Amino acid sequence: MITKEEFDEWKENPTTKQIFKELERMRANLLANLSKGTTLGQSADVTHGMTSKAVGQIEGLNQIINITFEEE
Repeated sequence: MITKEEFDEWKENPTTKQIFKELERMRANLLANLSKGTTLGQSADVTHGMTSKAVGQIEGLNQIINITFEEE
């Protein structure tokens, strides 16, 4: 288990900050594509699948980007 101090140090590391910027860029691209209708398909099943995938990816990125230290 890592300590709060170790977690804070990791979050402030320049490499970590760069990775988080890239994750935020990826999330922004997914949101932009979703709003442009890029998940619309030829059928409802295709649209449902592509939209669900995009929403799941966005949610996963949100979980990583918003990570916080939680003590047991």
